[in-house]
Amino acid sequence: MTARPQYGKWIAAWLFSALIIVSVKAQSDTDFEMISNRLKGALLAEPVDAGVLRGIVADMAENGTWPHINYSDTSRTGFGHQIHLRNLLMMAKAYQQTEGAYYRDKSLLSVFKKALHHWLRKDYRCENWWWNEIGTPDAMANILLLMCEALDADELTAGLAIAGRSNFDAFGARPGGDFIKMAAINAVTELVRQDTAAFSRAIKTMSDQIYVTEDRGIKPDMSFHHRTDGVPSTLSYGRQYVSSFAYWGNMLRGTRFAFEPSAVKLVVDYYLDGMRKAMPFGRFDDPGIKNRDVSRRSVSIQRDDHIAKLLVRITDYRKDELEQPNLRSNQYFWYSHYHSHQRPLYFASVRMYSNRSNNIESPYNEEGLKNHFYADGSQFISRTGHEYFNIYPSWDWRKIPGTTVVQVDTFPHWEEIVKKGTTSFVGGVSDGEYGATAFDLLSPHSGLMARKSWFFFDDEIVCVGAGITAAEAQPVMTTLNQSLLYGPVWVKGKRETREREQWLQGPAWVNHDSIGYIILDGSRIWLRQGRSTGTWRSITHQASATDEPVTQQTFTLAIDHGVKPRDATYAYMVLPAITAAETRAYLRQQPVQVISNSKKLQAVSHNKSGIHFAVFYEPGEVTFSNGIQLAAHQPALFMLKSSTTGIARIAVADPTCKRKSVTFRLRLPSGEDTITVNLPTGQRAGKSVVLEPLNESKLQKINDN
Repeated sequence: MTARPQYGKWIAAWLFSALIIVSVKAQSDTDFEMISNRLKGALLAEPVDAGVLRGIVADMAENGTWPHINYSDTSRTGFGHQIHLRNLLMMAKAYQQTEGAYYRDKSLLSVFKKALHHWLRKDYRCENWWWNEIGTPDAMANILLLMCEALDADELTAGLAIAGRSNFDAFGARPGGDFIKMAAINAVTELVRQDTAAFSRAIKTMSDQIYVTEDRGIKPDMSFHHRTDGVPSTLSYGRQYVSSFAYWGNMLRGTRFAFEPSAVKLVVDYYLDGMRKAMPFGRFDDPGIKNRDVSRRSVSIQRDDHIAKLLVRITDYRKDELEQPNLRSNQYFWYSHYHSHQRPLYFASVRMYSNRSNNIESPYNEEGLKNHFYADGSQFISRTGHEYFNIYPSWDWRKIPGTTVVQVDTFPHWEEIVKKGTTSFVGGVSDGEYGATAFDLLSPHSGLMARKSWFFFDDEIVCVGAGITAAEAQPVMTTLNQSLLYGPVWVKGKRETREREQWLQGPAWVNHDSIGYIILDGSRIWLRQGRSTGTWRSITHQASATDEPVTQQTFTLAIDHGVKPRDATYAYMVLPAITAAETRAYLRQQPVQVISNSKKLQAVSHNKSGIHFAVFYEPGEVTFSNGIQLAAHQPALFMLKSSTTGIARIAVADPTCKRKSVTFRLRLPSGEDTITVNLPTGQRAGKSVVLEPLNESKLQKINDN
């Protein structure tokens, strides 16, 4: 019997396939429209100030320009053209805000088009590539998204050509903080073009940028590097990176374009374990992690935690931590030479560099012109966020908090700021709650040598320095703090409010703005409270910076090591969140003991908490205040937490990031044991190894490799 063709089955299969294609396309179109509407809604969320807009419209010339913009200055330090773009975007928003006074206003549209036509004709380019590939395309893409229905084909084509300069073949399209932003701009551009495939590629490119790397991007320690110079940019480029992703994650949620869960989780990890650890109380930025952006005027102290709010919308992963900052942590970032310490009432950090990195970011666009010593062991202490707010034009840049610096008469030219670090023994040890960090400093600018360590406890930060040696003819000073002056200064129980400079002889104690300082040795101390004057122009050449004097009330406390010191030392404690009376009372029952402060060994014991730290610059031995002996066979950093039954915890780290193991001998009242710890290697070299629990009878090793 001859088989009959299965036409019915073929037709049914074809119809089924066609229905799937139609369904997918319909879903795609629906998602596309939803995303477009969400983006427009976000742009239009904040009402335009009608009074400000009236002024912008009134000031505009007949040719579509504004007289206060210098259109001829397209330099890296100028480019006031950004104001023109900002005005265009404001007019676009006002035109589309349904509740506004200018909704679909024909006269406003006429003014808008004059300004738009001027830009499209001139097509302004800046000497700084960022404006040409990010700043200008970003503004143009958003303007087109809002106004595309009101534009003719020629206007739309010209605008898309400008927005399209933010593409994956552009100069700035390289891994790091800029690429994900460029992909986001490209996505908006493709929405305007209504190109679903190109839009999908842009979204995938954004998601593909989320990975851990030793190159540009998220580092294995959860810090962020925009470049390959070893300099952290966690709260600058790293914030842009996460902000763009979180914003788009919210725009894409519930659609077929939504980001992969693995990418979302990594962004959350970076935000919580990287960014938040550099944000005091999760509310504002630690000055210690800044670079050239420190020379930019800030408009507010506190930040709205919009990134965490967006991440909570798109994932439940670590939701509780996103909603409630962790106010008890200690973390050392071994890729960034940065140590942060958070407690409920204060935040502190230390910033350094080594021969694995540059000392600081290059002063691109002529910003950060006095950052020569900014990472030379800087230590910032934050209680409220107002301590250093916009202090920088008035600062003495030779006295950055925490640093030991030759007090040079003149700074080297700003083009000479960036230097490669010269020493390898730079690192930190941490168990996640307590920690210590060490800096074998050899200044690439002055040749000054010093071995500096910081030990972080609950209520104290102990700071010691040894081997301070310099050959320059200017004095060398270690600055305990230089902050804005708030309220009186207490010196050895005496309240001072007048403007003054004062020399003291240690031991001594000082209290200012709820922070106590106890100088433990006989150092010569310099204190200053009163007016300090400088200019923004002295630290940045951006066009917005002027030579107008900025005078502020400041507080400075420093230790003077004299001219050409040889093997000088210092030892002091910082007591954050403490009154003057409490500072004086603390001295009577001081629980901290500096066991050693030399070029070979720096060690501290906290008798009340049972926490002991040792920094071995070379093999050696130390006996802590409770009789426990620790002998290191190799240079290393150690933290011990003792208890009534023995040792509760040990943390070990190699600051050189070179060793594969460390051997040490631990002697307790009941006996001793020699232990060899396998250290992390590769991407985790420099990370602490925590051993716990330990007891007198047997030391159990739990290596975190």
